[in-house]
Amino acid sequence: MLCTLPLVGTRAQSPSNVLTFSGTFDTAHAYGAGCTTFSGPFVVPAGEARIIVNVDATVPTNDLALTLVDSQGQPIHTEDTGVGNEVFDYEGSPVPAGSYKVYVCASANPLAPFQQPNTYTGTFTYNDTAVSSGCPANFTPTLPAAPKDAGPKIGYENFEAPGQLTTITQTSSGAYTVEYLGRSAVEPSIGANWQTGVINYKSDLEALFVTFGSNGLANWVNRRAPTSQFIDSDPIGFTDRQTGRVFVSELTLLSPDTVKISYTDDDGRTWVPDQTGGIGSAVDHETIGGGVYRQDLNGVPPVVVPPHSPTYPNAVYYCSQDLETALCSRSDDGGLTYGPSIPMYVATQCGGLHGHVKVAPDGTIYVPNRDCNGTQSVVVSQDNGVTWAIQPVNTCTYAAKPSLVGQGDDPAVTIDAAGRVYFAFSNFGTSAGVAVSEDKGKTWRNISDVGAAYGVHNVAFPTATSGDAGRAAVAFYGSSTPNGTTTGNSNDTTFTGVWHLYIAHTFDGGNTWTTSDATPNMPMQRGGLLRGGGGDVVRNLADFFDMTVDQQGRVLVGYANGCAGGPCSQAAATAHGNAYTVTATIARQSSGRRMLAAFDPTAPTSVPGMPSVTQRRVNGLVYLGWNQADTGNLPITKYSILRSTTTGAETALANISGSQTSYTDTTATDPTKTYYYKVVAFNRVGKSLPSNEVAAPYVGTTCDGLIIHQNQPDHPEATGGYILSVAPQGPVPTPAPTPPAGSLVPQLLIDYIAVAEPASMPGYFAFRMKVGNLSTLPPNSRWRIAWDYSPRTAPDTEIYYVGMTMGDAGTQSTFEYGTLADAGVPAVLLLSETPINPAAQGSYLPDGTITINVPKADVGNPQVGDLLGAIGGKTITGDTPETKTLERSTTFVDHTFIKGNSDNSYPAATYTVAGNVVCAQPTPSPTPKKKPH
Repeated sequence: MLCTLPLVGTRAQSPSNVLTFSGTFDTAHAYGAGCTTFSGPFVVPAGEARIIVNVDATVPTNDLALTLVDSQGQPIHTEDTGVGNEVFDYEGSPVPAGSYKVYVCASANPLAPFQQPNTYTGTFTYNDTAVSSGCPANFTPTLPAAPKDAGPKIGYENFEAPGQLTTITQTSSGAYTVEYLGRSAVEPSIGANWQTGVINYKSDLEALFVTFGSNGLANWVNRRAPTSQFIDSDPIGFTDRQTGRVFVSELTLLSPDTVKISYTDDDGRTWVPDQTGGIGSAVDHETIGGGVYRQDLNGVPPVVVPPHSPTYPNAVYYCSQDLETALCSRSDDGGLTYGPSIPMYVATQCGGLHGHVKVAPDGTIYVPNRDCNGTQSVVVSQDNGVTWAIQPVNTCTYAAKPSLVGQGDDPAVTIDAAGRVYFAFSNFGTSAGVAVSEDKGKTWRNISDVGAAYGVHNVAFPTATSGDAGRAAVAFYGSSTPNGTTTGNSNDTTFTGVWHLYIAHTFDGGNTWTTSDATPNMPMQRGGLLRGGGGDVVRNLADFFDMTVDQQGRVLVGYANGCAGGPCSQAAATAHGNAYTVTATIARQSSGRRMLAAFDPTAPTSVPGMPSVTQRRVNGLVYLGWNQADTGNLPITKYSILRSTTTGAETALANISGSQTSYTDTTATDPTKTYYYKVVAFNRVGKSLPSNEVAAPYVGTTCDGLIIHQNQPDHPEATGGYILSVAPQGPVPTPAPTPPAGSLVPQLLIDYIAVAEPASMPGYFAFRMKVGNLSTLPPNSRWRIAWDYSPRTAPDTEIYYVGMTMGDAGTQSTFEYGTLADAGVPAVLLLSETPINPAAQGSYLPDGTITINVPKADVGNPQVGDLLGAIGGKTITGDTPETKTLERSTTFVDHTFIKGNSDNSYPAATYTVAGNVVCAQPTPSPTPKKKPH
């Protein structure tokens, strides 16, 4: 028999109704077949509504089972559905009082041999709160439109991370190489340090810290945490406003108990690793939150503040889901160590996936869930994470229906300074719902649709933040195109709509709302947006984004732009395809009332916000387009276009009407020059600050080849660099290593890739790759260009490729094109080639130029204006018969071209189909100069 023992080595919460235990289990026998190892007895008093037992094997692959036995020695239930973790929720009205035991035994059908140590830890929890119940849920696809706020609208400016090539010691592909800053911004988190004013943006392995200068522009720097290491999944960030402490975390694919967390108190200049690997983390959907401890001495039982660190005032919560069960643990020493993982719910109550944990000003904890017994809900703890109650979002007139698009998406929750709860959700997947509660989720009011003002018919990934009493904001991706037989399914590549970032605000506790389109003139995603898991091209934005409030009450939204760059953002509404980018972007409030009333503007109008500008230079023309998400609540009277051939020296080129948000420069015709542009907006109050500068270098023509991506001169591929197998050693910053003799293979080093539509070859694309040289061809090697495009008539096809192949030494090279698809290797981005034509037209030159001609009809038949997205190049050598059709999609060169099927290059590697037309150059015109005064 095993005794009940507290966990050691952690600051664990241990009130009377959460009992921790540990022991060694019998690996030779299952329960009822000779197993005698148990923990207990656990005494449960009368009147309790449920018992939750959670057991974790020390070795996650040790397949154990738990059996709950009552005071008469009769088994209540055996839980044997997991491997190294089992959770059982026993509910009654109430559960019988008495002594219970937990038998921990071998699974009746263990999946693998047991490994030492055969130990386990667990929690036995009882409480008097079961699933909330009330009136029946009334689900309606259409919610009432949110009553409109009578005040001025809220304006925003958009800031993309600069496309800086940065040297790093490790990428999410496991390589020691380079990457473009903020170009793999999957599932971003954003936080504001109210002590310093610095904004942090967490995604992938990067921790980006952002400041805004007097010129209005953003400065981005990457200060990665030491625990942000390959292999990662579900990165998350959290900033405690009160203390300024920033936490960043990653899981390791779908492995339990592998969370990697660090925190910083100086905006990333130094980091402290947390209890890495020690938290009983689950496998997915992690979230971190924190805030004050809750105390209620009049509660039954009383809630008291537990002993905690004298140097850090707040609690830190880490929650994650284990496919079916969701767990939450608390740190009482600022995040250094964590207590036991306590189940918030089990699969019979709620779906495993949940949103992000939030802590109210009084210490109440909220975790939103998209499906608890069929209704979107919040899971609430009023005793510092010890016990949890499920509160469905239901007014009895309307209820929050889980999304029916794809696998749905997570709701969000936020709490204002008065403790009012705001719940943001995707109702049926087609409307942007909000609801308000004043009693910690027990009852709800004012369920309405904050996207109705823009005619939104598809909604994804809601998020929420708040400030003073009565002030909150929610954001979501929305499309005004409905699902239908002619418009397609918004969850896949058949969808014909586009997506915008919408932000809704309330200043009266959710009675009225004002919604802003933060990307009004150029979309942030084209085509489908996958809700759920998988590797489809339309999953480039993954599962969520985030928003926060800075110390002056501005709302900031950290999102990923899936349609970055001029070709995608400026494409016609009828264009098919997308850029499939994942570009780190912040929408920052620039006008209107704030979340903190003390910083509200004194006037309802203001100068305009800065435009957010994109460019594309094609066939002698430079096309500019921009988002104007802040008019200052006045009509824009004009835009001034500035241009120069030197960065930072722009002068006036043209003035255009305030009704235009695009401009075509017909005079930028010198192919030896790069043209630089800025745009300034005017209204009757004044003018905006100059926009972000965009550079338009000459990149060729669609007749001879438009360069889609070219490695910079300092890129290792351009300088003969090579991938390192171990981290470089030396002083900080680490010096660039010298490649060993004989390691350079110029035939495999890519200079650029290009796409052409020669007028002499109607109906054909010409794909071109330039490498160092091809004076000789290394045997068993491949040169590949791949791109994302899903044909209108074959939506299951998503990626095409072209390439040259060299077999054994002495053989002739061949050329081919075909399709790429997931090779089916779990947790690895491995693609498999299926040739369409293994004997395509192609050639190569000794100078390293490879050209392959492809009939458009064979690769989806894209039409004029359509987009070929995420165009990437890779070279592969050392092929074997087993690997000659496989492409590892996160190799060295791939990291700055395309990773997986998303674009993480800079600039965005997108080609706009122009047609096989003759390319004519207009007559050059001199750059205008400033007029003398």
